[in-house]
Amino acid sequence: MLKTKNIFLLFFSLSLLSCGSQKKSSFFNEDTVYQEPAGNVNDYVIYEPLSEEDKVYFANKIGVKKEEILDGKLYKFLKEWEGTNYVYGGETKSGIDCSALMQRLFSKVYNYNLPRTAAEMGFDKNIEQFKSRKHLREGDLVFFRITDEKIISHVGIYLKNNKFFNANLSGGVSISDLNSTYWKKFYVVSGRLKKP
Repeated sequence: MLKTKNIFLLFFSLSLLSCGSQKKSSFFNEDTVYQEPAGNVNDYVIYEPLSEEDKVYFANKIGVKKEEILDGKLYKFLKEWEGTNYVYGGETKSGIDCSALMQRLFSKVYNYNLPRTAAEMGFDKNIEQFKSRKHLREGDLVFFRITDEKIISHVGIYLKNNKFFNANLSGGVSISDLNSTYWKKFYVVSGRLKKP
């Protein structure tokens, strides 16, 4: 009984390290050559208006001018979910994980259905992968490998000025900085939704 309990605790602890359930067949290949992306998901977004107050709020959080906050649909989603608790495997306002958050965001904002896990998103045929962070644009996915396995285990959406939106264990649903020591260490690759 004690051995079974210890195995369960070990499995549960390991599952908390990553976001969403994983499939062993979806490994990140270190040798893959990533092309620089051609287009941008926002090239075909129909922008919705956003209140001046919300523009100022997000401009301050991201460190840009309020005139740069254009995608009202995206930022309305961020406002709606910001502050939600992180729950591994969660999919609701009571608690959500990173991949479920990106699923909801891409469905509502970009009308695209992403797979359920971060690893599966990294290998979605409609997501064009690229490595260099200098090519990041608002709306790109950013992928991380937080576990020792060669598998994508965390995902967020890039905003501007090296900031991205994600659900994580320490901050819940929030805006994080790609330049922080923690996120720089675990960054793997980015992905851009191909034009329809």
